[in-house]
Amino acid sequence: MLVTGCVNPAGESAEAGYNGLYFTDAELETIVSKRTMLGCPVKAEHGGAALGSVVSSYVDDLGKLHCVMNIDERSVEGAIAAGLVRDGIAKELSLGYSVDVAHSADGDSIAKDKTILEVSLVRKGARDSCHVVAFEDALGTQFTRRQQAPDMSGEMRAADVWSEFKMT
Repeated sequence: MLVTGCVNPAGESAEAGYNGLYFTDAELETIVSKRTMLGCPVKAEHGGAALGSVVSSYVDDLGKLHCVMNIDERSVEGAIAAGLVRDGIAKELSLGYSVDVAHSADGDSIAKDKTILEVSLVRKGARDSCHVVAFEDALGTQFTRRQQAPDMSGEMRAADVWSEFKMT
């Protein structure tokens, strides 16, 4: 099963001097350009064995980090996770990462290296707008959330998120 969705909201402004625990917009662009997420394990609720891996990632026009994941349904755990996605139970995504924090003598803390550890299929994620948008299995593409976009006449229509997918 292929699953796509948003794993991180728009990054904090690097130009504004943000240096905290969340990713900056520049860090998100670097993750994509350096293909950092490729092969990253996909888990359920941040635990257990890998159910699959990330096969691509991109930053959308709003600055949000998206990825496409391949869930291996040949394993029992992968088949169960795929079923939870199909049934709308595991409908959100959570990005697991570590942050190396340096402390200075004057008491300031500086977030240094951020390392992505895994992407998890979860019932409820910690960050808003991080959710499964669509999945594709033997039955075809199923949209879990429809993004609205105006068509040529100005009417709102459901946007095909797969068409926005950029191979990286």
